Amino acid sequence: MNAASLRPSRRMIVAALIIVLVNLGMMITLAHLHWFGRVIAVVGLIFASLVIMVRKEAADTPIWFVVLVTLDVQLPHLFFEPRTSDDAYRHIWDGRVLLAGIDPYRFVPVDPALAHLRDPLLFPDGEPPLINRPGVPTIYPPIAQLWFAVVAFLTPPALGTLGVQTAAAGAVVLTAWLLARFLVERSGWALLYGACPAVALEAANGAHLDAIAALCIFGLGWAAVRRRHWLAGVFLGLAGGIKLVPLLLIPAFLRHGRWRTSVMGIGVVAASYVPHLLAVGVLVFGFLPGYWREEGYDGGRRFALLSWLPEPWRMPVALVLAASWAVLAIVRSAREPVLVTCCWLYGCAFLIATPIYAWYALPFVVLVIMAGQLEWLSVWAALYVAFVFDDETWVQALAFGTALAVVAIFGSIRWSRTRRQSVAPETQAHPVSAAIPRH
Repeated sequence: MNAASLRPSRRMIVAALIIVLVNLGMMITLAHLHWFGRVIAVVGLIFASLVIMVRKEAADTPIWFVVLVTLDVQLPHLFFEPRTSDDAYRHIWDGRVLLAGIDPYRFVPVDPALAHLRDPLLFPDGEPPLINRPGVPTIYPPIAQLWFAVVAFLTPPALGTLGVQTAAAGAVVLTAWLLARFLVERSGWALLYGACPAVALEAANGAHLDAIAALCIFGLGWAAVRRRHWLAGVFLGLAGGIKLVPLLLIPAFLRHGRWRTSVMGIGVVAASYVPHLLAVGVLVFGFLPGYWREEGYDGGRRFALLSWLPEPWRMPVALVLAASWAVLAIVRSAREPVLVTCCWLYGCAFLIATPIYAWYALPFVVLVIMAGQLEWLSVWAALYVAFVFDDETWVQALAFGTALAVVAIFGSIRWSRTRRQSVAPETQAHPVSAAIPRH
């Protein structure tokens, strides 16, 4: 039966109404009180409880209901200023600079050469600029810059951050709809993404680019499953040209004809950099080196799971682990579904680097849902713990360690079940010979 022709169960409707109200309450609370950690924890527990409550009914959820609930969860966030970061203001500025015909990598926002582009929204009189790090160049890759310019072109300046927020919210709604169609008999599981208040907080409210990258990652997964390798490479390149991190998936696309995906992905990203490289040279790298240092990846402030090692050892060990997982992904990609390989490869990157920005995980969450490896969502929860406890490395280590344990335990259970199912047909087909010892 076509899921689109069904009606949602009463339990699904009740769960949806609860999460819509909880989502609205979350935003009202965050707008007036500095209770981020407590609010996110409570809302996360409520959402997880509702997911468990309706897990059986989720398979029969109609696609129109998925889209409707996603819209209802996203919309309230558009009416609040961004809460988790001020990145949205930088997005507006970069788009405005590129629309003016100026390479966004050439000047920092406070450079006098850009004074004619300033307005009270981003540069309030007598106050610091709302743009984060106004004294450093942009960090965002070229395809992200094109996205900013398109949104800036379509959005009147008087709307402020509403344009970039609406664009991110629209990407989430589109992704949830596509997920529901992709999952077919499990269409309701698309609400793990579309109905999650944390996704709305990072997309419709925070306007984070990762929501756009997540849409591209869906395209990558969809095309890869259908063996459209060149098209998958286009989506990989678009995702990488928006946030770079998705390029970590390249090792999963190096065997069985999938090398086309890697070649195309790298080609798209490289081509997007060429015009800027010709225009501004090495300035095209923007704030990337500075970000690396600022986030502590040149020292001991990150790599929480490796914090027990002496500080000089952490980076080399992290690189060895990353290389090892990349090699394993190349090997495993010949034996398991490509989405599964991408899922654990992406997840392991988070466990090694242990970043603190939870919005980085939006593309990863889409992969997790597509692959059906839901235990990896624990890594996303750990990112929120790391965000709240930025200065407490031991808390971050505990959170990521717990996520690693969850992944290991449930992954082992799934492997054991798959192993038994693969052995069972052989045993039934050869009941006598199966009982004879082999030497």
